[in-house]
Amino acid sequence: MDGTIGEIRMFAATFSPRFWAYCNGQLLAINQNQALFSILGTTYGGNGTTNFALPNMQSRVAVGTGTGPGLSTYQLGQLTGVENTTITAANIPLHTHVITGSAKMLTTSAAANAVAPAGNYFANDATPKYKNSGAGDTMKPATVALGLGTSGGTPISNLMPYTAISYIICLQGIFPSRN
Repeated sequence: MDGTIGEIRMFAATFSPRFWAYCNGQLLAINQNQALFSILGTTYGGNGTTNFALPNMQSRVAVGTGTGPGLSTYQLGQLTGVENTTITAANIPLHTHVITGSAKMLTTSAAANAVAPAGNYFANDATPKYKNSGAGDTMKPATVALGLGTSGGTPISNLMPYTAISYIICLQGIFPSRN
Protein backbone atom coordinates (compact mmCIF):
# COMPACT_ATOMS: atom_id res chain seq x y z
CA MET A 1 0.00 0.00 0.00
CA ASP A 2 1.80 3.11 -1.24
CA GLY A 3 1.78 6.25 0.83
CA THR A 4 3.65 9.39 1.71
CA ILE A 5 5.79 9.17 4.85
CA GLY A 6 3.86 10.75 7.73
CA GLU A 7 0.50 10.44 5.93
CA ILE A 8 -2.35 9.36 8.20
CA ARG A 9 -5.29 7.35 6.89
CA MET A 10 -8.37 5.76 8.39
CA PHE A 11 -8.21 1.99 7.91
CA ALA A 12 -11.02 -0.52 8.54
CA ALA A 13 -8.97 -3.72 8.80
CA THR A 14 -7.91 -5.46 12.01
CA PHE A 15 -4.20 -5.07 11.16
CA SER A 16 -1.87 -2.32 9.98
CA PRO A 17 -0.41 -2.89 6.49
CA ARG A 18 3.30 -3.32 5.81
CA PHE A 19 5.20 -0.02 6.25
CA TRP A 20 2.29 1.47 8.20
CA ALA A 21 1.67 1.61 11.98
CA TYR A 22 -1.29 2.35 14.21
CA CYS A 23 -1.52 5.91 15.48
CA ASN A 24 -1.50 4.79 19.11
CA GLY A 25 1.22 6.99 20.60
CA GLN A 26 3.87 4.27 20.51
CA LEU A 27 7.56 5.18 20.67
CA LEU A 28 9.75 4.38 17.66
CA ALA A 29 13.55 4.28 17.48
CA ILE A 30 14.94 7.26 15.57
CA ASN A 31 17.80 5.20 14.06
CA GLN A 32 15.25 2.83 12.45
CA ASN A 33 12.82 5.56 11.29
CA GLN A 34 14.98 8.56 10.38
CA ALA A 35 12.78 9.76 7.50
CA LEU A 36 9.62 9.76 9.62
CA PHE A 37 11.46 11.39 12.54
CA SER A 38 12.64 14.18 10.21
CA ILE A 39 8.96 14.92 9.50
CA LEU A 40 7.39 14.42 12.96
CA GLY A 41 10.24 15.28 15.32
CA THR A 42 9.00 15.17 18.91
CA THR A 43 5.68 16.86 18.13
CA TYR A 44 3.84 13.86 19.59
CA GLY A 45 6.35 12.91 22.29
CA GLY A 46 9.61 11.04 22.74
CA ASN A 47 13.00 12.19 23.95
CA GLY A 48 14.31 13.30 20.54
CA THR A 49 17.67 11.57 20.99
CA THR A 50 16.82 7.88 20.73
CA ASN A 51 13.06 7.82 20.18
CA PHE A 52 9.98 9.75 19.08
CA ALA A 53 6.25 9.10 19.38
CA LEU A 54 3.58 8.55 16.79
CA PRO A 55 0.36 10.54 17.12
CA ASN A 56 -2.15 8.91 19.48
CA MET A 57 -5.53 8.88 17.75
CA GLN A 58 -7.10 6.34 20.12
CA SER A 59 -10.51 7.67 21.22
CA ARG A 60 -9.83 10.95 19.37
CA VAL A 61 -10.84 12.72 16.19
CA ALA A 62 -8.59 14.94 14.11
CA VAL A 63 -9.07 18.70 13.83
CA GLY A 64 -7.29 21.03 11.40
CA THR A 65 -4.37 23.11 12.68
CA GLY A 66 -4.39 26.88 12.68
CA THR A 67 -7.34 29.18 13.16
CA GLY A 68 -10.13 30.92 11.32
CA PRO A 69 -12.40 33.90 11.97
CA GLY A 70 -14.19 33.31 15.27
CA LEU A 71 -12.53 29.90 15.76
CA SER A 72 -10.04 28.57 18.30
CA THR A 73 -6.37 28.14 17.39
CA TYR A 74 -4.99 24.58 17.35
CA GLN A 75 -1.28 23.75 17.19
CA LEU A 76 0.12 20.61 15.54
CA GLY A 77 0.14 17.82 18.15
CA GLN A 78 -2.12 19.65 20.61
CA LEU A 79 -4.42 17.40 22.66
CA THR A 80 -7.65 18.90 23.95
CA GLY A 81 -11.23 17.99 24.79
CA VAL A 82 -12.86 15.54 27.19
CA GLU A 83 -15.27 12.64 26.76
CA ASN A 84 -17.39 13.66 29.76
CA THR A 85 -18.10 17.01 31.36
CA THR A 86 -20.02 18.30 34.36
CA ILE A 87 -22.49 21.12 33.79
CA THR A 88 -22.33 23.85 36.43
CA ALA A 89 -24.16 27.15 36.91
CA ALA A 90 -21.13 28.87 35.33
CA ASN A 91 -21.86 27.00 32.04
CA ILE A 92 -25.43 28.25 31.78
CA PRO A 93 -25.95 31.67 30.15
CA LEU A 94 -27.96 34.34 31.93
CA HIS A 95 -31.64 33.92 31.13
CA THR A 96 -35.11 34.53 32.53
CA HIS A 97 -38.26 32.49 33.05
CA VAL A 98 -41.85 33.63 33.30
CA ILE A 99 -43.56 32.24 36.39
CA THR A 100 -47.31 32.27 36.86
CA GLY A 101 -49.26 31.29 39.91
CA SER A 102 -51.98 32.23 42.34
CA ALA A 103 -52.03 33.47 45.90
CA LYS A 104 -54.53 33.53 48.73
CA MET A 105 -55.36 36.64 50.68
CA LEU A 106 -53.42 36.75 53.93
CA THR A 107 -55.94 38.10 56.41
CA THR A 108 -57.26 37.12 59.77
CA SER A 109 -58.76 38.82 62.74
CA ALA A 110 -57.71 36.00 65.04
CA ALA A 111 -55.10 36.41 67.74
CA ALA A 112 -51.49 35.84 66.74
CA ASN A 113 -51.38 32.53 68.61
CA ALA A 114 -54.63 31.20 67.08
CA VAL A 115 -54.87 28.25 64.71
CA ALA A 116 -55.01 29.41 61.08
CA PRO A 117 -58.58 29.61 59.78
CA ALA A 118 -59.32 26.99 57.11
CA GLY A 119 -58.04 28.13 53.70
CA ASN A 120 -56.13 31.12 55.11
CA TYR A 121 -52.70 31.85 56.56
CA PHE A 122 -51.55 33.68 59.68
CA ALA A 123 -51.25 37.46 59.44
CA ASN A 124 -51.01 40.22 62.02
CA ASP A 125 -54.12 42.16 60.96
CA ALA A 126 -57.04 42.11 58.54
CA THR A 127 -55.31 44.29 55.91
CA PRO A 128 -54.63 42.47 52.58
CA LYS A 129 -50.89 41.81 52.16
CA TYR A 130 -50.40 40.81 48.53
CA LYS A 131 -53.57 41.62 46.58
CA ASN A 132 -56.79 43.53 46.80
CA SER A 133 -59.75 41.63 48.14
CA GLY A 134 -61.96 39.90 45.62
CA ALA A 135 -61.45 37.03 43.22
CA GLY A 136 -59.39 37.30 40.03
CA ASP A 137 -57.19 40.22 41.07
CA THR A 138 -53.67 40.42 39.64
CA MET A 139 -50.75 40.27 42.02
CA LYS A 140 -48.41 43.22 42.14
CA PRO A 141 -44.98 42.58 40.55
CA ALA A 142 -42.37 41.33 42.97
CA THR A 143 -38.92 39.81 42.84
CA VAL A 144 -38.88 36.12 43.61
CA ALA A 145 -35.71 34.17 44.35
CA LEU A 146 -35.89 30.49 43.49
CA GLY A 147 -33.40 27.76 44.27
CA LEU A 148 -32.80 25.68 41.15
CA GLY A 149 -31.69 22.08 41.16
CA THR A 150 -28.25 21.19 39.85
CA SER A 151 -26.83 18.17 38.10
CA GLY A 152 -25.45 16.86 41.37
CA GLY A 153 -21.96 16.76 39.85
CA THR A 154 -22.69 13.77 37.62
CA PRO A 155 -20.71 14.06 34.36
CA ILE A 156 -22.60 13.82 31.08
CA SER A 157 -21.33 12.41 27.78
CA ASN A 158 -19.79 15.02 25.50
CA LEU A 159 -19.38 12.77 22.44
CA MET A 160 -20.77 13.24 18.97
CA PRO A 161 -22.10 10.12 17.22
CA TYR A 162 -19.16 7.98 16.11
CA THR A 163 -17.96 4.76 14.53
CA ALA A 164 -14.67 3.34 15.80
CA ILE A 165 -12.03 2.87 13.12
CA SER A 166 -8.22 2.70 13.13
CA TYR A 167 -5.89 5.51 12.14
CA ILE A 168 -2.63 4.39 10.55
CA ILE A 169 0.49 6.35 9.65
CA CYS A 170 2.89 5.67 6.77
CA LEU A 171 6.39 4.72 8.03
CA GLN A 172 8.08 4.11 4.67
CA GLY A 173 7.12 5.38 1.23
CA ILE A 174 7.42 8.59 -0.74
CA PHE A 175 9.27 11.32 1.13
CA PRO A 176 7.17 14.51 0.92
CA SER A 177 8.75 17.46 -0.83
CA ARG A 178 8.22 20.96 0.53
CA ASN A 179 6.54 23.69 -1.52
